[in-house]
Amino acid sequence: MAQRILDPAYLEAYRDELAARFNFVTEKLQMLATGNELGVEPGFGLLDSSQQARLDYAAAHEELWNNMQKLRADLYGAIVTINDSLGVHMDSEDLNLTEFKASQSDVENS
Repeated sequence: MAQRILDPAYLEAYRDELAARFNFVTEKLQMLATGNELGVEPGFGLLDSSQQARLDYAAAHEELWNNMQKLRADLYGAIVTINDSLGVHMDSEDLNLTEFKASQSDVENS
């Protein structure tokens, strides 16, 4: 059976990369908020086709907003999962060290 090895330094680096992406997405998402650069509907004019263009734009804007929110949630979930994994790993390492020290003292006392 293959031995599984956890590299905490790699997980921390990966978590930091995900956090940077989370912050980037959060920053760009603000641009889509009402009243910001991408949160204002452009002028479509008065042609008959402008009403359909307005509806298409609103649907695309809403879909983009929802997808960005889902991406933020996924990134946040991955960060939380990595933090939890690192916490469990550290607890496991502490327990291993305690048990090892106990076994060493048993050997020394024998």
